[in-house]
Amino acid sequence: MAAKTPGKPASVERVLTGIEGFDDMLGGGFLKRRHVLVRGGPGSGKTTFSMEFLYRGALAGEKGLMVLLEEKPEKLLENLSNGLDWDLKGQIDKGNLVLISVDSFSWEHLSDVIQSYIIRHGVKRVVIDTLTLLKLNTKDEFDFRRNLIGLLAFLESLDCTVLLTAESSTTAREGTAYSLEEFIVDGVVALYSVPVKNERRRALEILKMRGVNHSNAMYPFKITSDGIVVYQEEII
Repeated sequence: MAAKTPGKPASVERVLTGIEGFDDMLGGGFLKRRHVLVRGGPGSGKTTFSMEFLYRGALAGEKGLMVLLEEKPEKLLENLSNGLDWDLKGQIDKGNLVLISVDSFSWEHLSDVIQSYIIRHGVKRVVIDTLTLLKLNTKDEFDFRRNLIGLLAFLESLDCTVLLTAESSTTAREGTAYSLEEFIVDGVVALYSVPVKNERRRALEILKMRGVNHSNAMYPFKITSDGIVVYQEEII
């Protein structure tokens, strides 16, 4: 099925991800101050996608904050440096990119920590990796919904555009159930590992993006040494 022709709402500021081929799917990037969920199974590229959003922003003069709830910053940088030629350390040393780990799963504590870094560093882009851990450590769905809505509204009030990662139980497109957070956030980007002939290929699609006339097609992508490349000339 052919993709929709991307459109751009009038007089709405955009935030370019800098991911090759992806901004075109949105007709010019995310809407400013919105929150987008990036979900996928193990090894689908969620963290790389989110880090590239921060890294490209840092290069363009928008400071970014990566909030890690599971992995330590040192380990993340080590893993990324194995396949990418980005100068992450250089951007960190300049203060354009901040990576922190938060061990507490208290929503109030998380909000306080994020706010302090946003104000101190002038952050405009925030990634929270991973929302799944917060959900697992919240007593019930009502409490999770209430706290997530509050956190996202709070970050919007601080003039930040936010990505949240979430884990899917499968890397396949089929059988993936919708979760509560997908109804709350402004946008959802799904990452997959798709069998094509005798190999698996990474692919992505935009499941929703409020206020944006986005592409509805599923496109293959690769993680190259310079980052993610989405191949819009191919539709899976």
